[in-house]
Amino acid sequence: MNLNRFIPAFFFLSLSAIIPFFSYPDSVAAENSAAVLLSVQDFEGLGVEKSLARTVSDLLRTELGRSDRLRLLEETGRLYRMQRESVRFRDLFNEGTLRSLGELLESRFVLTGSVSRLDSVIVISSRIVDAETGEVLAAESAENRGGLSALGAAARTLARKVLAYFPLTGRITAVKGDTLAADLGLADGILPGQELTVADLEEKAAGLTTRPLRSSRYRVADALDHSCSLIPLIGLNKVVFAVGASVFSPGGLDRLLAAGARRKSEGLPESDTGKFGEVEVESVPAGALALVAGLDVGRTPVKVSRLAAGLQELILSLPGYKEVFDSITVTPGQLGKFHYDLERQTGRLTIFTVQPGITLRIDTLEVEVADSGSVDLPDFPAGIHEIEARKPGYKTWQSRIDLNFRQDSTLTVNLEPYPGSLFITSRPPGANIFIDGNFTGKATPWRLTRLESGARIVRLSLAGYGAALDTAEVQPGKDATLDLELKKGWFDFQPFGMTLVPAARLVTEQNDSVMVDTFYIDIYEVTNRAYAFFVAAANAKAPEGWVNNAPPAGEEDLPVAGVSFEEAERFAAWCGKRLPTEQEWALAAIGPAPHRFPWGESYHPGAANIWSEGLNHGAKVGSYPEDKSIFGLFDVVGNVAEWVDAWTDENQTYRVYRGGSYYVNETDPSLFSRDGHYPNSKNRYIGFRCARSLHSQR
Repeated sequence: MNLNRFIPAFFFLSLSAIIPFFSYPDSVAAENSAAVLLSVQDFEGLGVEKSLARTVSDLLRTELGRSDRLRLLEETGRLYRMQRESVRFRDLFNEGTLRSLGELLESRFVLTGSVSRLDSVIVISSRIVDAETGEVLAAESAENRGGLSALGAAARTLARKVLAYFPLTGRITAVKGDTLAADLGLADGILPGQELTVADLEEKAAGLTTRPLRSSRYRVADALDHSCSLIPLIGLNKVVFAVGASVFSPGGLDRLLAAGARRKSEGLPESDTGKFGEVEVESVPAGALALVAGLDVGRTPVKVSRLAAGLQELILSLPGYKEVFDSITVTPGQLGKFHYDLERQTGRLTIFTVQPGITLRIDTLEVEVADSGSVDLPDFPAGIHEIEARKPGYKTWQSRIDLNFRQDSTLTVNLEPYPGSLFITSRPPGANIFIDGNFTGKATPWRLTRLESGARIVRLSLAGYGAALDTAEVQPGKDATLDLELKKGWFDFQPFGMTLVPAARLVTEQNDSVMVDTFYIDIYEVTNRAYAFFVAAANAKAPEGWVNNAPPAGEEDLPVAGVSFEEAERFAAWCGKRLPTEQEWALAAIGPAPHRFPWGESYHPGAANIWSEGLNHGAKVGSYPEDKSIFGLFDVVGNVAEWVDAWTDENQTYRVYRGGSYYVNETDPSLFSRDGHYPNSKNRYIGFRCARSLHSQR
């Protein structure tokens, strides 16, 4: 590839990617339409989104246009255009001087570069390239550690570094012997003793030259406002300058102009008459983007047949692999071969699983996960990966992850089970079916479909028969069966009945009003005798202190205690009832109008089984006549507190229990007593009673 001819064509003809930094006004542009000092090539995105690289390029163009170093051009009425951005500038110089400066306003130099990411840092690298030779004359970079919101600041920093190489300052207005008078325009910070460069440009028949013919260093003798006098440095060759010669601040331009002198001193040929070499670049794997001196020369393996001699910067970039940065030596008339083994970029991928027995497929890699846990892949190739998880009876789970270089990424796999089914039969048939305490509206035999997997509590009830209770394991995507036998007439343990509480509007202690529908509620708290039937029939766990699933002798009619909310709920479902809601319990215990005790607002000694009465354990239900609500409920102030179907808060952490007990003092128990415990907690002073809706199965 002939970079000597390729560069001008690339930078000046491909206007979609190249933006001239300055352009001539129409009168001068007619003579040389490509006359700009600096062109900005769209930066290359290396491992980042193309849109990010374009954003950086546009930010640089904007910041270069806003720079204070360029606002000195806003002195006169001559307008300039920056393509695409339509930013306008004015010229400090008259038309004659402008023609002399046309050489530098031609695109002698090109700004190119790349945008890459190292961990969380965005790195912007730029190079100032000699448009004639393709040689990189200077390189600057900036880092952005503040995310995309701080990208403008990084572009601003880099623009300032670049502008240091192109600091136009002013022009010569008068010549008095060796002393020159200069107009510095709007430039600030020029001080006596500072060194400046004076350059003289001329026009050739073929157009404006691309190098200053003469330049010399001067020192500022004195400075006033926007003007100063310049005297030559001692020991420099005397160069005679005329009015209109250009004045530059010392740092940047001198370094760029010195590049040409260095080429001569090193014996390297000038680009217009010089020698070139060839290079071949290979990589494993192939297909890496190759950038030589900031130019895209293709993908490996690639051969550049005409490349300016000397040191050239080489960058290889391939997604998923670490970038290669190297300086290669191009020898005139020879072919240089360069081979690179690219190092794979890796990150850490950790996949957490909830269900055991999952098969994970990551691209083409399959991993069996026997138990719940995690799969850790510490050196997994960076890039985009397709992940799939499968398990019989569960829906296939799919995801895509972009694993970044040197970063940890985690995924959690939670498969959604296919619904299962349960076919329930009974002897005799026709029994109502309850699942987890809820009436299904169906009777045996019946197949229930679309059930969530897991253990389900099944209760069957039929008039004249005792309830049958069992647990069925519903498996995802499978059909389970359950057959239960109902025993006739054995469910005859209830010496206590229920009372009907008519619908009423309940006024709470906070003076809130809520409507409660008609319902039935047990007159007595559930006794040890009743709970023993449940333990035997449902194979339930007996309360602590029972022997052979039976309460201690003589305690059969005491309220059962030491059972959790969950166990109380299962008992209620087993016998065709439920736990009362908190509003139902309050209405049945307190009545429509709030008061502290069934008999009034203050406690009567001996009225209820509380701590101050000295019993310090449960008493036979109904043995305290005064502790009776207006609807006939016994033991609402003392004996044991009672679980109700309510939560203490929106987070559903604690289940509510109401009423007093033998465990509290006379100043504490009242119909408004309210507290909470975990649903599975058991306390020796908490029992329950059951309720049932008027027009439902429970």
